[in-house]
Amino acid sequence: MDSVLTKLKSLSRITYMQKVITIHEAKTHLSKYIKVAQDGQPVYIGGYGKAEVMLVPAEKPTKQIKLGILSNEKPPYIDSDVMGPDLELSKDFETSINRQLP
Repeated sequence: MDSVLTKLKSLSRITYMQKVITIHEAKTHLSKYIKVAQDGQPVYIGGYGKAEVMLVPAEKPTKQIKLGILSNEKPPYIDSDVMGPDLELSKDFETSINRQLP
């Protein structure tokens, strides 16, 4: 949260070298500006030369978030415990496909 506030405060200190693009320009060339932001250069979007928002790369989470009450529990089964397909069921399905409908 603190880093977001710092970034928002930096909007008011835009230097003359940093260009503010219009919303229309941002919508038209969004993928281009996303790449610019991913390369580390913030993209300022606004109107009448005044920045309203800043496009920056998302911060990668430092810790994986686990949701749910059983998030620390072992899953009820492991993939190696699961058997292959039910051969009898597969055979019944195949024969039902070839059978004439009443």
